[in-house]
Amino acid sequence: MRELDVVVERDGKWWVFEIPELGTGGQALSLAEVDDEARDVAAMWLEEDLASIKVDVTINAAAHSIAEWEAAEREEIQAREAQAHAAERRRAVVRELRGQKFSALDVARILGISKQRVYQLEKK
Repeated sequence: MRELDVVVERDGKWWVFEIPELGTGGQALSLAEVDDEARDVAAMWLEEDLASIKVDVTINAAAHSIAEWEAAEREEIQAREAQAHAAERRRAVVRELRGQKFSALDVARILGISKQRVYQLEKK
């Protein structure tokens, strides 16, 4: 199996790709078609069977958009971690109060939550 790097970017209505190792390239109307088109070009260029060609496509998209997407992903991970930490702190408060022999109803009143929520937090 021969593996080739392919670099693709948008040019007007076309996705234009390059196969640097072969010094050639091509184009496709949609990004979904790039893999197959690049494999076809490589197979013809190398005079090899299509099944023996594998391509690794790198998309040169708008750098700003990708950076924003990745930043949002990092923020989302941080938010999930902060939420999990806050939930553990709430459970710890409920356990602490219940450990001091406060009733579930008293804990609910102290914390401004329902008695059912106290029981939920205790079980987790």
